[in-house]
Amino acid sequence: MSDFLTEIPANCLFNKKQTGCGATELAIRNSIPTIIAMPYVALVKNKTIYRKDDISVLGVYEGIQEQDIIDYAKSHSPLKIAVTYDSLPRTIRALESAGFNPYKDLFLLVDE
Repeated sequence: MSDFLTEIPANCLFNKKQTGCGATELAIRNSIPTIIAMPYVALVKNKTIYRKDDISVLGVYEGIQEQDIIDYAKSHSPLKIAVTYDSLPRTIRALESAGFNPYKDLFLLVDE
């Protein structure tokens, strides 16, 4: 049996001592379409534009337009979208415009 998680358990808190090995990174690397909500733009950028691998994660914060979200949603699978808390409603509207039901089609991970 493996010591590594392959799915994010529902309704739980992680208490870990090392960065880069928690639920956020697991959500980015698994095959489940996911929105990751984060409190700060710097955290979103850390998981998107500063990645050291080739995983495509869209970062949504001030300056990213709804059309950018729609274009990403139509051209990527599985969807991996990191948003600031304030950008979550805009992201949901854009995904609905692109034909997705964010409440059924995507997993929401709230990062603190």
